[in-house]
Amino acid sequence: MGLRIQNNIAAMNAHKQLSSADAGMTKSLERLSSGYRINKAADDAAGLSISQQFRADIASFKVASRNTAEAGSLLQVAEGAMDQIGNMLTRLKELATQAASANAGSNLDKIESEKAKLVSEIDRIANSTEYAGSKLLDGTFGTASASWDNEDATSNVSLDTVNGNKYAYTDAGTNTSTVSFQFSSSVSKLTAQTYTLSTLAAGGALSSTVGSVKITGGTDGAVYAGYLDATTNSLKFDTIGLTIDGATSALTAATVDGDSFVVTDVGYDAMTISSSTATGTWTITDDGSGVKLTNGTDSQTISGTASGPKTLDFDQLGIKLTLNSNYATTDLNAMEFVVSNSGSSTFQVGAYNTANDKIAISVGNVTTSSTGLNLSGIDLSTSAGAQSALTTINTAIDTLAGRRGEIGAAQNRLGYAAANLSTTIENVQAAESVIRDVDMALEMTNFTKNQILMQASTSMLAQANMAPQGILSLFQG
Repeated sequence: MGLRIQNNIAAMNAHKQLSSADAGMTKSLERLSSGYRINKAADDAAGLSISQQFRADIASFKVASRNTAEAGSLLQVAEGAMDQIGNMLTRLKELATQAASANAGSNLDKIESEKAKLVSEIDRIANSTEYAGSKLLDGTFGTASASWDNEDATSNVSLDTVNGNKYAYTDAGTNTSTVSFQFSSSVSKLTAQTYTLSTLAAGGALSSTVGSVKITGGTDGAVYAGYLDATTNSLKFDTIGLTIDGATSALTAATVDGDSFVVTDVGYDAMTISSSTATGTWTITDDGSGVKLTNGTDSQTISGTASGPKTLDFDQLGIKLTLNSNYATTDLNAMEFVVSNSGSSTFQVGAYNTANDKIAISVGNVTTSSTGLNLSGIDLSTSAGAQSALTTINTAIDTLAGRRGEIGAAQNRLGYAAANLSTTIENVQAAESVIRDVDMALEMTNFTKNQILMQASTSMLAQANMAPQGILSLFQG
């Protein structure tokens, strides 16, 4: 190899090795001081992306774990209040048993007085028990509400949610548009019979004046005044909260006068929604052999139902229909209702916006006027009233026990959810650690190697820089 002074290749090579060792040692120092293998995207772009999502999930899981714990605390507040209500129901049964016996004598007024105070206290507790500003026991927390679909497209009928009446419209005029019944209030005075629509006079014009159209009853002779709402193309009967919607064709005297609709009492009394997850549109198939309830995904059939009073308990769906003596098979066929939830009882127990990452909880109404308790009407001032009250109080005790049982089941579910979240956080944290955290022992080995290489490279660079000085000897004679 010739001797050169313009380019010291050996020194350049030694410098390259020194730079490489310095970069390696700098990276090792960064990792050892931070504890992370990935400190910037350049360290591992794919690993950074994956681990960053893990970090976000872990943070979300931790909050979900707190949500679960707070949901359990909320339910414990509700259950504690129900416990005291249960004690008062027990006392009410004692008082009813005493008042029902002939030996109560002149003490009935005192028993009635204590009863009234107990009933008032039950309502006070039910209406005042809350968690973080949310009422828990007055029926507003987590209680799904149901409303009957205004119209069945195939049979052109509607179901009033107040008295169980079904309304079938008969168009005697030239109006061929579809109509539907809508109730804007909870007070419908229409009973089971045929009603006729009429205008002020034959050929009279419909107008926005109240009374320009009337509903006349068949057997009771009831007359309800209405008017035309031209904006919505509908007939309004405000006194009974009824709107008859004319759909697409314009409503005129000629198309309304003489039309009629039939009200049939289908024996429907009430609907109870025990599951706040039973949301959606449900269709009833009531073909005489049984009653099927479906929302297109979930369904349940109760077979062998007959006419008369009964409770159709779709326990797998969390929906219960109460029917009275006017119910006849096929009455509810093709009817639809929509179950909605306020959303205030849905707890986020996961990291994503899916149904599996949420738990909806229903607490139930335990006021004395709620379904199942019905204590507001009991009377212990007479022996006969007290005997009747015993049955009512027993039902209330059973209802309260059922609702406390639902809370207990929900608490157990939340307990399992909390345990699963703890395991999930641990495992996802471990997965994130594998990607992002540094192996300290391995990195210390790399640091030591690079430190030695730096020292060696520095020494060799010095030697390489000394080598060209041998050329000076060539200039000495």
